[in-house]
Amino acid sequence: MVVTPQVSPLSPSQTSPTRLPVTVVTGFLGAGKSTLLRQLLLSSGLRLAVLVNEFGEVGIDADLIRSCGFCPEEELEGRVVELANGCLCCTVQDEFLPTMQLLLERSDQLDGIVIETSGLALPEPLLQAFRWPEIRTRTRVSGVVTVVDGEALAQGHVVGDPAAIEAQRRADPSLDHLGAIEALFDDQLEAADLVLISRADCLQAEQITALQTELAAKLRPGVTVLPMARGQVPAALLLGLERDQRDHSHSDHSHSDNSHGDHSHDDHAHGDHGHPQGSDHDHDTTRRSP
Repeated sequence: MVVTPQVSPLSPSQTSPTRLPVTVVTGFLGAGKSTLLRQLLLSSGLRLAVLVNEFGEVGIDADLIRSCGFCPEEELEGRVVELANGCLCCTVQDEFLPTMQLLLERSDQLDGIVIETSGLALPEPLLQAFRWPEIRTRTRVSGVVTVVDGEALAQGHVVGDPAAIEAQRRADPSLDHLGAIEALFDDQLEAADLVLISRADCLQAEQITALQTELAAKLRPGVTVLPMARGQVPAALLLGLERDQRDHSHSDHSHSDNSHGDHSHDDHAHGDHGHPQGSDHDHDTTRRSP
C-alpha cells in the first residue's frame, strides 16, 4: 500500500503572497509527470496556470491537460501554455521569459504556476531564470518536484524506454550538446525539493525502501522521497514546498547575477549542459500507468 502524509488543504490565501509561487515538475519519459500534473490540477481547487515544455510530437501533453476539465473552457487559452520550440533550458531566454511576462500581466487572476519540463531540460538553467529582474520580484520557486520511474529504477535503469528518449533527442535539432543520461538524472535529483517514486503500487515494500535509500544518497539534506501511484499526491504537499531561496546550483551550472541582469548567457553555454544521449516526452497515453 502506498502511504502519503496527511496535509491540510490549501486555500487561495495561502498561495497568494506578493510573489506568485511556481512549482517545477521534472523527470524522464514515462516517469509520470503528466499524470501527476492532471491529478494536481483536478484536486487543488486553485487557479493554476500550466507551462508545458514539449516538442517532437507537439501538443500531446498540453492537449491531455486541456481535456482534463480542471478549469472552464473559456479560460484554457490563458491557463495552459505550450512551450514547443525545443528544450526549455536552451530556449529559456527566447521563449520562457516572454511567456512568464505575459502570465504575470494577469497574476491577480492566478494562485500559482506549475511548469512541466521536458525530460531533456536541465532544471538549473530554468531555476536561474527566476533571478532575472523582470520576474524575480514577482515570482518565487516554491519547489522542484522530481518524478522518477520506480519500475525502471528497481530494474537498475534510470529510464524505462531508452528508444523513446533517443527519438525525442532527434526531434530537437538544437541538441548538439549531449552527455550521459545518468548525469542528467543526477541533475534532476540535485535540484529536487521532493522526489516521487512512480508506480509504487507495482513494487514490493522492500523495493520502495531500497530505492528511497539509494535516492536519498544523491539528494540535498532534508529532501523527502515518497512513493506515488497513479499520480495521487496531496496538492497541499506539492504546492506547499518551501524551497530555500539561496542558490543551489553547482559549479557546472554557475550563473553570475550580472549575466542575468542583461540576459547575457555566455556563461550558460549549451556545451556545458551535458544533455543526455536521449531525452523524454512524458506521453502517459503510450506508457504504462505511473
